Amino acid sequence: MTFLPPGPGLHHLSLATAAFYLLAATLGLFVLMLFVLRHLYPNRKRALEGYLEAAGVSLGFLVFGLFLVVLLATRDPNGNTTAYALYETILTGYWLAFAIPVVTVGSSVQARSRGSIRWLIPSMAIAVAMFFGIFAYYYSVA
Repeated sequence: MTFLPPGPGLHHLSLATAAFYLLAATLGLFVLMLFVLRHLYPNRKRALEGYLEAAGVSLGFLVFGLFLVVLLATRDPNGNTTAYALYETILTGYWLAFAIPVVTVGSSVQARSRGSIRWLIPSMAIAVAMFFGIFAYYYSVA
């Protein structure tokens, strides 16, 4: 199986989908929560640290997913098989549903053990492996 870089093709990649709106709304909700926290409790450093510890991984994944989907859909609204597989990997939500908790647990274990239990990098490797596994599935069925 040869993977070509994302580019023009036959698969329609639209941002006008419920999945895209849900992804954008979820990211917006996390950002709104941050602004409310900062507005209601501007001098609470521990509250901000708690928010970032709890939501940091989710925010990273959501920003990455939104950025990738917007880039794919605006660059080539009709994408090739690679673009389609990347688009579906993010918007179906399967990857995010599994990767976010795995990396959140890895990050939390490492943070709470003050770095003595190094789970962040392995959990990220698992998330990347999941990404490529789901990507390969969508690539094969496209």
